[in-house]
Amino acid sequence: MDPLQIVVTLAALLLVATLLGFAWQNAQGRVVRHKTSSLPPDVPVEFVDPATRFTLLQFSGPFCSYCDAMRGVLQRAAAAHPGVVSHREIDITDHPELTSALRVSQTPTTFIVTNTGHLVSRISGAAKPPVVDAEIHNALTARKAASDEYLI
Repeated sequence: MDPLQIVVTLAALLLVATLLGFAWQNAQGRVVRHKTSSLPPDVPVEFVDPATRFTLLQFSGPFCSYCDAMRGVLQRAAAAHPGVVSHREIDITDHPELTSALRVSQTPTTFIVTNTGHLVSRISGAAKPPVVDAEIHNALTARKAASDEYLI
């Protein structure tokens, strides 16, 4: 192989690796919203804090470095909404049946769950604080709008 082919091949590999890295990073913190159904609950109620309106339910792995960062983001978000939002963390190795039922395919995965166990939204991967704050705001706004529909 001549030196020009080697340089072109290395440059192409570097470009492909960079693009894949940007694609992976862009997928972190992806949000999927769920329509809240009335029955059955999506999450067993023992994992949900009944004293708050919403629980930030974080699924983490034992060797997940992103889970530590997400834990801090979620704890600060819960502290910013005392009595309204709480944070709970579940180790995926302790509840594999729940991770398969909720289709948790990466850690961290965070669910915003009502106090009755219904999913509001899912955040896949490590999300930045503004993403989490926006989802909490969306959950609170959607919940208020749904309750206002019953007012006469």
